[in-house]
Amino acid sequence: MKPDQTQDHHLTEKGVQEEIQRQPSLMTRLVENSLTVATSLRDNYFKNTARFVAHLRQAMDEANKGERPNSPLKVFSVGEVDWSQYQNEVVTFIDGGIGRVQFSSQVPILLRVGSYCVRTGERCLAKREQFGYYPVILGDLEGGSKERKDFPDIVRITAELLGGLSALERTPDLSVLMFHGPLVYLMGGYAGHTPFTEKDIDLFLHHYARDTATASRLKDEFLQEAFVNIYPQMTGNHKEWKRRRLFEPLAWMAFLYRRLIQEARKRKPVPIIAGVVERGDLREFSECILLDRVFLGLREKGNDDYFNKMYGRSDLDSSKSLLDKLGYTDTLLLAMLLRPGEYSEPWNISKYDGLRKGEISLPGEPGTSMVNFAPLKPGPIGFPKVLGCYVHVSETTEPIRVEIFEELGRDQIAEAARRVYLYSRLLPGYGFPVGLDIADKFVRVPNWLTDAYSKLIRHHLGVSLQQGEISDAEMRRILIQAIYMTHRDWLFRPSS
Repeated sequence: MKPDQTQDHHLTEKGVQEEIQRQPSLMTRLVENSLTVATSLRDNYFKNTARFVAHLRQAMDEANKGERPNSPLKVFSVGEVDWSQYQNEVVTFIDGGIGRVQFSSQVPILLRVGSYCVRTGERCLAKREQFGYYPVILGDLEGGSKERKDFPDIVRITAELLGGLSALERTPDLSVLMFHGPLVYLMGGYAGHTPFTEKDIDLFLHHYARDTATASRLKDEFLQEAFVNIYPQMTGNHKEWKRRRLFEPLAWMAFLYRRLIQEARKRKPVPIIAGVVERGDLREFSECILLDRVFLGLREKGNDDYFNKMYGRSDLDSSKSLLDKLGYTDTLLLAMLLRPGEYSEPWNISKYDGLRKGEISLPGEPGTSMVNFAPLKPGPIGFPKVLGCYVHVSETTEPIRVEIFEELGRDQIAEAARRVYLYSRLLPGYGFPVGLDIADKFVRVPNWLTDAYSKLIRHHLGVSLQQGEISDAEMRRILIQAIYMTHRDWLFRPSS
C-alpha cells in the first residue's frame, strides 16, 4: 500500500478496527470495557468506538491540512530523537518500594527508596552508574496515622522526595531527575495524618543529608516558615504545633517540592525533573480537554445528538456522561489517537482539589482538631502546579503519562517526552524508561531473601522468648541487614 493510501486507510473506521486488532492489550481493554458497560451499549461497542476514533482522526488530519480552524487534539513528534543528542548526560532515576518481611503478618514494616544514577555514553562501568538506597522501618516513626492504609504511602512519598532532593544537591551536573510514578500525587487523599515529630524527621534525614548541619538547616528553614506563615493559616492550634516542633506531613511535602524547584532553578541549564506513570487510569485529559472540544464543536454545528444517535442513547450529552457510561480513559483513547513516537499536548493536571478542611490528631494526644489544608494549594506556601502529557512508545504498549513542574518552564514537557521515549525504546516490549525499571527492581527485596530472613527472625524470636529476652535493637539489626543485602549487578539487569 502506498504512503498516501496508508494514511487514508488510517482515517477510516476499518483502518481503526484493523489497528486495534493488531494490539492485544488495547483489544483486551476494549473487550473488558464492553462487558462492564450497560447492556444497551455492548452490542456495537467495538464498532462504534472505531467509528468515533476514525472521526477524531479525520478532524485532526483536516486541522493539520488547514481545512478546519481547530483540532480536537494537538500532537507532537519525538520519533526523530537519538542517543547522539544526549551523550554524557547524567540522569538519576528514583523509586520507592515497600519491603515486606512477613514473619507474623501481611502488614508492611519497612520501605526503602532507591536511586540509579547513570551517565549516558560512558563506557567505563565504574564511572557510568551508581546505586543508592535508604531504608525506613515504619515502626520507628512516631507520627503518621499508622492505622490508615495509606500510611506507608506518605512515608514513601516523603522518602522519595528527599531522595530526589539529595540526588540534585549531590550531583552538580545532573541533567535529568526522573521519578517512578506521579511527580505529585493527588494530595487531598493524604490529608489528615498525625504530624511527624522532629525525631521522625531526623530519621528521614539521616541518610539523605550530606551532613548534620545540612539536615539541621533544612529542618530549621521549614519550621521557621511553618511557624510564621504556614501553620497560622492551617490551624488555630499553631502555637502548640510550634511548641512541639511538629512537621505536618503535607506542609512538609509541599516545602520539599518547593525546595526541589528552588535548587533546580539555580542551575544552568535547569535540570529536567519529571514523573513517569505507567498503566494510569486517569481520564482528566479526555474529559476536560479532548472531549470538551468535541462537544463544543458538535454544539457549534448543531449536531448535539452525535453520540446519542451512535450509541442509541439519550443521556450522552457531556464529556463526563460519555466517560461514565463508556468507560474510556486517557490511555485507552490516546492509544488509538497517538502514533508511536508522538506525544499529546500538555495540560495542567488537577492535583489539589481535595485539599480542604479535615480533622487531625497530634502525636500522643487523644481527640482531634480541625485543620484547613486549602492554603497548601498552589501558591507561595503550597504545592507546585504540574503539567502532564502522554507519550506513545510502541504499538504494543499503552501511552505513558509524563509530568513536570510548570514553574521550571513549559519547554521541559518536550524535553522530558523526548528522553522518556528514548529511554523506553530500550524496553520495546514494556514501553517504559529502562532506568526506572532498573530502579524499580533495585528497591524490591527479593522473595528468596525475605523468606530466608523471616526464618532467621522467627528463630531469633523463639530463642529470645525461651530465654526471656527480646531485643528490639537486635531485631532492627537483622532487618537492616536483610534489606541492605540486595546489591544489584549489571548482569542482573532486565533483558530488553
